[in-house]
This record gives sequence, structure tokens and C-alpha cells, in this order.
Amino acid sequence: MIAFKNIFLKKCIIFFFLIIFLCFFQNKEVVAHELWLEKNSNLEDKTLIDIMIGQNFKGTPFGFSNNEKEKLFLDNNNIIKDIEQRDGDFPAIQTKLNNNYFNVINYESKYSFLKYDNLETFEDFVKEQNFLDILSSYNRSKLPTENYKRFSKILISNSNDFFQQTSKLDFELIALNSPFDKKNEFFEFKLMDKGKPLGNFQITIFSKTRENFTQEIIKTKPNGEGKIRVFDDRVYLLSAVKIFKPNFIQNLKLKSDWVSHWASLTFYPAYN
Repeated sequence: MIAFKNIFLKKCIIFFFLIIFLCFFQNKEVVAHELWLEKNSNLEDKTLIDIMIGQNFKGTPFGFSNNEKEKLFLDNNNIIKDIEQRDGDFPAIQTKLNNNYFNVINYESKYSFLKYDNLETFEDFVKEQNFLDILSSYNRSKLPTENYKRFSKILISNSNDFFQQTSKLDFELIALNSPFDKKNEFFEFKLMDKGKPLGNFQITIFSKTRENFTQEIIKTKPNGEGKIRVFDDRVYLLSAVKIFKPNFIQNLKLKSDWVSHWASLTFYPAYN
């Protein structure tokens, strides 16, 4: 009887902290859309990865929530393995990896709803992502609403092994070579939208060390491809954002003025 009460009490405590986490998680998302995966550390036979939310490659790690997750899987040579996590896991993703392979961990969130507090915040966001045509066409008589979804990846490997992913997410960045192979002076990638290359599209490149941070903006070629020079001492985050009006079916489901899709890709050239 005592053992049963202890188990019940433990479950109540976990549930209580999970509710607090979810409330805080929702409030935090209003402040910053950007979500990316960032390596935490290794623990025994597991690799620990944080789900980060923030801006400009500065963020806060959050525990795992199945209510927020649409998909979470490991891709090795286009063989998919679903990753199961428990609510409240912290770091959020804890999985066993063979670092002799080229590992791509993929996370897709569910849609989240946002009502902007003012027009200026929405307009700054639109300008930052270079969707200037929206400014001349949207209704300024009411505060905009938006549903957003994130498609995030992290590349992890200790070897020169590489495979090119086939498209598996609605909006994603796909590696065309390995940033871990020292023979590659440049890291090459492709932006995909519903399985098709997205050309002439803005990509924001963030990189950082413990001492400094850089940001640059490039555009993909007409075939959706791009490349950047990489250095061993830096961590990289590539980000692309698509903002669009929902179609009829999406509007029935999401009930928002706008929809945004966010693709992110992180990697550490000197991963160990």
C-alpha cells in the first residue's frame, strides 16, 4: 500500500511539473518562433540533444512534450527509425547513435497558434524574412493571427560516411555533402518545399563559438541549392522561413490569417 502511494505521488509530481512546463512553453513561443536542435552531451551510450527555442542562435532548452511533436525520427541512409521520448524528458532527445554513420535527427512540431500583440511586430517579422509584398496586401485594420510549424534537423557524425536524404518533410534543408569530411571546403545543401527545390529563397546562416557570433543572409540558386564555407571551431544553424496565406482547406483547420513554416539545420564540423 505504501509503495502504491509513493508511485502515485511520484506520478502526480511529474504531472504537475509537466503542466507548468507546457504553460511556460506556450508563453515562450509567443516571444520567439525559432526552434532548433542543439547537441548537449553524451551520457553513457546515449547522445543528448536539446530542443532550443529563441532567436539569433540564442535560446532556452525545453523538455520534451508529445503534445508539441508531430514527428521525431532518425534517418540513416534513408532508413527511418522513430525516436520515442517521454513527456518531460530533459534534455528533450536522448537516443543511441552509431557515430560511424552519418546521422540525421529530424523533428517536426505540430502547428502552434499566435495572435500578434501589435502590427509592428508582424511587419518586422515579414521584413526580416524578405516577404515585403505582404506589407502592401494584408489587412491592417486588425491584429494578424498566424499558425506556425517547425521542421528541424541536426547532423551528427564522427566519420566521412555520408548519404543524401530523400525529402521526407514538407519544408526542409537537405545536406548535399558532409560538413564533417575535411576534404569538403564548403558545405552544400538544398532547400525543399513539399518535395520540390525552392530557388531564389532567403537562407539565414548563424554560426557561433563561445566568444563570438556571426549572421549572414544568402539566397538559394534557381535549383534550390546553396553552399557556405565552414570552419571547425564553429557551430552552424541554417534557417529558412516561408510565410503564406492558408488555402481553403488549411483555413478550415487552422483558422488563422497566415501560416509560416520554419526549416532549420544544425551541425558541428568538429563534432566529438
